[in-house]
Amino acid sequence: MLSKLFTLVLLLTNACASNDLNTKAQEIESKFLKAKLTRLSDIDSSIKVNLVNSNTDNNFFKMNFYGNLNECYLQKKIIYKLKKAQAFLKKSNPNLSLLLMDCARPRSVSWQMYNKLKGTPFEKYVANPATGSMHNYGSAVDITLINANGSHLDMGMNPFYKNRFELLYAVTKNKLFPSLSKEQSKNRLLLKSVMEKAGFKSIKLEWWHFNGFLKKTIRKKYKIIE
Repeated sequence: MLSKLFTLVLLLTNACASNDLNTKAQEIESKFLKAKLTRLSDIDSSIKVNLVNSNTDNNFFKMNFYGNLNECYLQKKIIYKLKKAQAFLKKSNPNLSLLLMDCARPRSVSWQMYNKLKGTPFEKYVANPATGSMHNYGSAVDITLINANGSHLDMGMNPFYKNRFELLYAVTKNKLFPSLSKEQSKNRLLLKSVMEKAGFKSIKLEWWHFNGFLKKTIRKKYKIIE
């Protein structure tokens, strides 16, 4: 009897958690649709998506910001640039693919992230929402490369691994980035080359982050997604 009761409670708990994730995903997605963003899979379904901020275990905040959402939304022009980057990548490396880890991000989510890191050595890795991250305009992506088996290529320090805090602390404390192997450097350069060839702008601090245009162009062209 107790076993059946425990099973029933567990099922009800899981159902409530699932409903909460669905509700959160719907709230985030509605903001993207209201901002007239485009869904990546509607333009190019060959590009893979794994939104780390929809998974508590795979982001260093240990928080789920997007519910069970796993769709990449961006400004349409940014998506067509991603389509070009994927084509450039496939031409030289048919077995590889782009993997999107974060795309558009409401400023409300950025505030949660920023407040979580404020006053820590990691604060600089989240743009101050007061001025707006390029993610808040639907014009930036966090991205990496995967092979045909879905495994990540070795990029060296990976910000999406669970131990990002430890890795970034070592970098911040020593004011040096970890040395890279030839393979890691090669993989980073490959990602950078296909993204820049497609018109994206890289930034020095984060190898995984690319803006669709110059920041001043993005701020002039688009509105922040709240």
